[in-house]
Amino acid sequence: MKTQVTILHHDYPARVRDFVEGKIQTLSRFHDRAISMRANLERQSEDHRVELIANVGRGSVLVADAKGEALGPVLEEALDRMARQMKRHHDKVTRDRHRGGRPGHVA
Repeated sequence: MKTQVTILHHDYPARVRDFVEGKIQTLSRFHDRAISMRANLERQSEDHRVELIANVGRGSVLVADAKGEALGPVLEEALDRMARQMKRHHDKVTRDRHRGGRPGHVA
């Protein structure tokens, strides 16, 4: 899975970028067809904002974001939200794939 970390309007240390990249790599276990994951980190006055964008194939894009005063808890909240979305999407795609038959065909 291709990953990208973008930092907007603020300088975070390089270790933060590496930490976030490692964390978003772990999300690939929730969806076997994940193509890419992008993390946008932004600081707006006292608040940190993390937005995660996942391309999971066939035109599906999942987005999760969180905002708060400390970067660590905000990142964890965004990762949890994305993990739930990826699991739900994977289960839906897998369930539809296993139903079989042709699309639009009523048996």
